[in-house]
Amino acid sequence: MEKSKVSIFFLLLILCAFTWTIYSKFIKNEKGLEESFTEDEFIDFLYQNLGLEDPHDVDIHEFEYDMIETTYQVVDVEASDFQLKTMQNETIKLSDLKGKKVFINFWTSWCPPCKEEMPHLNEFYEQFAKKNNIEILAINITDQELSMDDVKKFADKYQIKFPILFDDTGAVSTEYKIITIPTSFIIDEEGKITEKIVGPVTKDILLEKFQINT
Repeated sequence: MEKSKVSIFFLLLILCAFTWTIYSKFIKNEKGLEESFTEDEFIDFLYQNLGLEDPHDVDIHEFEYDMIETTYQVVDVEASDFQLKTMQNETIKLSDLKGKKVFINFWTSWCPPCKEEMPHLNEFYEQFAKKNNIEILAINITDQELSMDDVKKFADKYQIKFPILFDDTGAVSTEYKIITIPTSFIIDEEGKITEKIVGPVTKDILLEKFQINT
């Protein structure tokens, strides 16, 4: 893929999220609209009106590996506590998980690298989390989603086994200063953040970070 094409696609993703935020928070609310675009319809609408190529012709996988580079930052700070609802309408409070290692993952359903890493998170969770005293919390940045239906379809498609939490107002993602998605944090048994990871992870990365020998 040519670099110019990748740049246009990257900028369009940002424009899509920004435009939808304005639409959903201001225009849609003011007009009291009952109907809304689906994710695909909204993205298609942007491409058609901006005169760009069909988004379905873009090689998403090439975009991911050309543009997204995972970075790691060692951290030593107390994790900000939060309390969020899950997809099953249960409440999870971070401080209640002290004594466990916790992997917090901030994501959205429209984020390409989020889609790429979810099978890895699922596989790690099913094979290694319980026996190594690890919990995974997938915090959906819900105020940046096109609809709740997209989130539910995403969870069904990837058959996510670990808890999905809804950050409805964006308060938690703001507190954790989330700019790039996915962004993840490793929290130790004492409730301290030990590492910040920006970008997608794999099962092998998680095995290394949690020092698990297979």
